[in-house]
Amino acid sequence: MNKETTDNPFWIEPEKRISFYLNNQQSIQLDLDVFKRTKSATHWNKKEMWLVSYEEYRNTFTHWYCRNVAHLPGIRGIRVLPFCKSYKNVHSLMNFFQPFDEINKSHASTRFPLFYGEAGSTGTLPCIRKSRRVDDETSVIYNFRTLRLTLPCQTAMKYDIEWEKKQSDVIWRGATTGQEQRVNLVENYFGKYNIGFATIKQKPYLNHLQKPKASIKEQLTYKFIISLEGNDVASNLRWILASNSVPIMTEPYWHSWIMEERLEPYVHYLPLNESMSNLEELLEWAKENDAECKQIAENGKRYMSQFLDTNHDLMVQKQLLETYANNLTYIN
Repeated sequence: MNKETTDNPFWIEPEKRISFYLNNQQSIQLDLDVFKRTKSATHWNKKEMWLVSYEEYRNTFTHWYCRNVAHLPGIRGIRVLPFCKSYKNVHSLMNFFQPFDEINKSHASTRFPLFYGEAGSTGTLPCIRKSRRVDDETSVIYNFRTLRLTLPCQTAMKYDIEWEKKQSDVIWRGATTGQEQRVNLVENYFGKYNIGFATIKQKPYLNHLQKPKASIKEQLTYKFIISLEGNDVASNLRWILASNSVPIMTEPYWHSWIMEERLEPYVHYLPLNESMSNLEELLEWAKENDAECKQIAENGKRYMSQFLDTNHDLMVQKQLLETYANNLTYIN
């Protein structure tokens, strides 16, 4: 066990993490006929559900591209990648390959059921995904799409400033994707706080609620940053936790590699209710409890550090894939 695990009370033992990612499943059965039917059920499943082994990709162009090119600045933001599958597939495969490339190649021939999408349904199959709903009892979580979700933590740590130098105010930027709570937030607070839609991907009738985009560096001048789920997990939560700012968020409905269910209100974040109606109340409390808020920000950094320790986290990914493979039985 990494020494940091015992020194930092917010670090979670690898065995407990793996059990969480596996959905506490002791044995895993993959019905190949059901997998085929589920894969053919929708357009997106056809594109994003695959049985994948490391061995079949090793020494292919896709493997080389994922290992040497996909993560490069100027390339990683391209949504249609040259000579490759969709960027979501490539970015996920890059993460899947890493334990095999960098640690060892045990179970290299095991075919894992990978799902590269976000909110799409894979039924009751034990598919390996980047996130799952709280009521999902079979999906397995893996550290997919780190270029989008985890890499911004480096930007946050680079440009962050001390708590005392931040504005005692709140900011939010996001797209119109996902649940209605985003619409409720912006409609309620557009004129009162620096809260607005950065992009109008759907719902063009909300154009009047759009504000200029705000970089991570600009958002980190605020003590409080709102984090709201969209199609699945909130994409800004990891970098907020890695910073000296405090996330304001609802109780998470989606769980991912950072185990959102372990985050506690008034310990790691300030709790926004589902109707978005208590934001002013939270900010009033924060003004009267500045030292406590600074500690909440510090708690978030200490919690997030376990997922940003590259060697430790890669070992957890390796152990997860090994445990999955050892417990896996194919049917049909």
